[in-house]
Amino acid sequence: MNTIGQTPVFFVIGPAGSGKSSFARALAVRIHGAYLDKDAICNTYTGVLLEEHGYDPSERDGNAYYRDELMPIEYESLLNVGSCNAKLGIPVIFDAPFGAFFNDVNYVKNIASKHNWPQQVHAVVIHISVDGKKVHQRLIERGLKRDSWKLDHWDSFWPKASGVTCTWQQATHITINNDTDREDFTNDVNAVIKTITNS
Repeated sequence: MNTIGQTPVFFVIGPAGSGKSSFARALAVRIHGAYLDKDAICNTYTGVLLEEHGYDPSERDGNAYYRDELMPIEYESLLNVGSCNAKLGIPVIFDAPFGAFFNDVNYVKNIASKHNWPQQVHAVVIHISVDGKKVHQRLIERGLKRDSWKLDHWDSFWPKASGVTCTWQQATHITINNDTDREDFTNDVNAVIKTITNS
């Protein structure tokens, strides 16, 4: 995608069950970009390390070892792969929550510096917003083991997950509402492309 003379790096963010993966995949197909799903990249080694330390391989939320030791490695791995693509001029679509880093206003700036992003790289944050009741329903329906903690601690999980705001500077921010269970994101993807083309 070079119609804007830049290499876009998209951070598609939102809580579990928001539909960020569906949107991110649709965007990747449309712009022929590198679709990088943190779970697909990291779950295998994360599960092995959790088991080696006596935990269930699906544990995430509520596990201090995962939060403090493994999650930073997951994101570093994700960013390493994405940066390799961005430096080749290939558009990148990150599909991951990134919630632990929302309060760092310089997050994008620091990533760009650490990974030597070229000047033409343009960071775009796509916020997938959704109603809490809808997320709760989707998590139940998809039945993933890693969502068990979220559902069991819903009254504490959701206020925290939905109450944090991404403060990143040096990026274009776009919000997509996904309260409906639609499967076709064509109009949203086209709107995003139009926005960054004109920015």
